[in-house]
Amino acid sequence: MNKRTNPRLFITLSFAALLVIAIAVAGCTDTTQKPGAVPQVQKQSIKVSGSTTVLPIAQKAAEAYMATHPDADIQISGGGSGVGIQQIGEKMVDIGMSSRDLKATENTKYPDLVKHIVAKDGIAIVVNPKNAIRGIQATTVADIYTGKITLWNQIPGAHVSDTNNQIVVIGRDSASGTREFFDTHANGILKGTPPTKSMLEKNSNGAVAQTISQTPGAIGYVSIGFVTSDVKALPVWYNDSSAAVAPTKENVLSGAYPINRELFMFTNGQPSGLVADFIGFIRSPDGQKIVEEEGFVHIG
Repeated sequence: MNKRTNPRLFITLSFAALLVIAIAVAGCTDTTQKPGAVPQVQKQSIKVSGSTTVLPIAQKAAEAYMATHPDADIQISGGGSGVGIQQIGEKMVDIGMSSRDLKATENTKYPDLVKHIVAKDGIAIVVNPKNAIRGIQATTVADIYTGKITLWNQIPGAHVSDTNNQIVVIGRDSASGTREFFDTHANGILKGTPPTKSMLEKNSNGAVAQTISQTPGAIGYVSIGFVTSDVKALPVWYNDSSAAVAPTKENVLSGAYPINRELFMFTNGQPSGLVADFIGFIRSPDGQKIVEEEGFVHIG
């Protein structure tokens, strides 16, 4: 007796085969890019935080870098040098910005931090443009910030017509690298002496400059990158030198203006990938052009 193929079994197998082919074709269709479709770019993101002095350099550099690198997402925030160092040390960000070098305690706590110099800077002593003063001794600035001098008429050449001659002392908050340099560095002003308790603390260079511009009797200090026509930057007689030296980029570069410093970006270990490429861009000729455009000094 001849065996005959079950027609129902044949139909079932044929349907299953067709189903497998349809799924395979659909899978191929899904992975094929449609004509005219824009390819998706996989972005790589890094976070940068810290110094408000370095902030404008980082922001402009990030804009320029991302314009030619659509796969890069560079997120910039301030907070101060202390915040930047802490966050990079704790691996909360990829780059920590600082306007000062590491303290000994930070070196001990975060031994893997690597510094990268991105610019040079000077700290300018600034007053309101209504103040007649044309220059100031570094020792006089120290006496003002320690409370030994409290009136403008105690200083030769200083005169503010629409005030009671009271000096309004403006400084930075404790997280500021600019304040750390001003207060404690050998090339700073106070050299470890605590400032007067009457000093008004501001959280950024911009806030200091704005307060000075609105307060005729005020004195403060800012990075030279934040000096505008709204404030008067004073030439300084430093260590009884024969001539007062103005806080210009040229004098910072030559070292003639002593209240100068380097600006840093810190990484946790040697950088790689986007982090290394971004820092390399800032240190490149194109990046250093941005540094100059923002009012700071190139690293040479």
